[in-house]
Amino acid sequence: MIGGDSPPPSPPPSDDPDQGVIGVTPPQPARRPLDPWEAQHLRRETPDLRTYGRDGPRAGYYGATQRSAGRTAAIYVSTIAALVIGGILIFLLFQVLGGDDEAPPATPTPIPVVAEARIESPVPGERVTVNQERAVIVSVVSGEDIVRFELLVSGIVTDQQFSGTVTAENTYAAVLQARFEAAGAYDLVVRAFTATGEEIVSDPIQVVAIPEPIATPEVLTICEIVGVASLRTGPGEVYNQAGTLEPGDVVTVTGKTLNLQWLQIERGGGLWVRFNAVETTCDLTDVPFVEPPPPPTATPTPPTQDDEEDTETPTPTPSEGDPTEVVSPNAPDFVPSDAVLIERGATLRITITNTSTNPFSGAIVVRVDGVDASPAEQVVNVAMDPNGTAAVNFTIDPPVTVQASVTVTVDPDEAIAESSEDNNTVEFVLAPPPEGPVLSLVPGITGGALSITIQNDGEALSTNDARLVVSVPGETTTRTISPLAVPEGQSVTIGGIAVPATGESIRVTLFIDGVNIATATVPNPNVVEVTLPEETPDTGEEAGEPTEPEEPEEPEESQGQ
Repeated sequence: MIGGDSPPPSPPPSDDPDQGVIGVTPPQPARRPLDPWEAQHLRRETPDLRTYGRDGPRAGYYGATQRSAGRTAAIYVSTIAALVIGGILIFLLFQVLGGDDEAPPATPTPIPVVAEARIESPVPGERVTVNQERAVIVSVVSGEDIVRFELLVSGIVTDQQFSGTVTAENTYAAVLQARFEAAGAYDLVVRAFTATGEEIVSDPIQVVAIPEPIATPEVLTICEIVGVASLRTGPGEVYNQAGTLEPGDVVTVTGKTLNLQWLQIERGGGLWVRFNAVETTCDLTDVPFVEPPPPPTATPTPPTQDDEEDTETPTPTPSEGDPTEVVSPNAPDFVPSDAVLIERGATLRITITNTSTNPFSGAIVVRVDGVDASPAEQVVNVAMDPNGTAAVNFTIDPPVTVQASVTVTVDPDEAIAESSEDNNTVEFVLAPPPEGPVLSLVPGITGGALSITIQNDGEALSTNDARLVVSVPGETTTRTISPLAVPEGQSVTIGGIAVPATGESIRVTLFIDGVNIATATVPNPNVVEVTLPEETPDTGEEAGEPTEPEEPEEPEESQGQ
């Protein structure tokens, strides 16, 4: 009814079959007795908030009151706390009761594998031989299986392998092959590939390929001997003599010294000969250097009483030194007779005289000591008549411009049998090179006519007063040369001079402005018996203004050519 009290709510439906029958009253449920706590709260006069109004018609419905929201929250919090504490106590109880049970093993955390490739062999900088297989050993660390290895030589893949050897956990090894076709430096790199396609590259290393050694056969060089030379047991005069080589002998050269002054030959198990005794056209480039044997140790002989009294030890002649050696009656005798500086001290001219009555033609060795000659020893071919001379020039570097001394030795090995071996070494005092022309004479006889070559090794010569005097005992011929001009380093030949009919040797003297400048001698071919000529005193050299030799009443004169 609108405006009236609302009817009481309908009771809930019931399963009783008699429920809802008109005229039948349903049984009422028995009331439950209230406990003191509930009765105390029900007696409160707090309005029931569940009614439609605080003072409405449902005030005091069921005789109960609504609890406050704060007290309800406290009850919930207390309940939850009790449940948490109870759960903790139960967990602790289980831990105590189950403490003897073994805990399940903890699963270890896997350590990540760092992938790495490394070349174990060859080592960096190793030398390998060209055109020979070289094994390249590589090791790879990877968490995955390796399915392929590749070898790169200077960026080019040269070998690969599709399987490797497991050497340890997560470690694999492989052996690849490399070949180098040319000499040079090469970079080696190894790549490894996993099953998932990951690429692992090693750090590069560099190797050096060297040419394959070639077995060099023993070098045999055939050379011809051009002069008489001694064989020695070692490369030097301190070694013992072991024979002699003659011009025209053919030898096989097997070694040489570092200074190229001595050559080793096959004879005698490796005897030595001077380099200058071999023909200059012999190619010794491929002849190997040979270490010389140790020099012999001389055993000193205790001096006798007589030796102590003598201050000078005589030099034995060849016949005394070797009883089996016999000096030929036709042997020559070489003596260094002069040494002068020419070309402003840049050249040393050595004059050799054959003082024997026997002529000589062949090769001889000449050596100089005391000056910087290059070379200091020469082999020269000479042709010397009795009392004839030969000149040998040595280049001096640096030039000698002050007074100096030089020692000249002819045939230092005594390879040529001479009538005397005691006069082969002479010491000379070299004067500073003179200013002006340096003249020398070279006489020669051709077809019965005498020719004189005037050689100038100094400054240029130009004069209107030059005379050539040709003399033999009892006869003198003078030829005037006007003008005479000889440039520096050149020569002029005066020919057409009649050869004297007498006299064993012909003496030629050059006078310039009345001064004796140069003298030379030559054997007279018109004399059948040749003997040693007596020394003719050179009166022109004894004074500053020489006395000219006696001339015949009508000397033969002609202009120089």
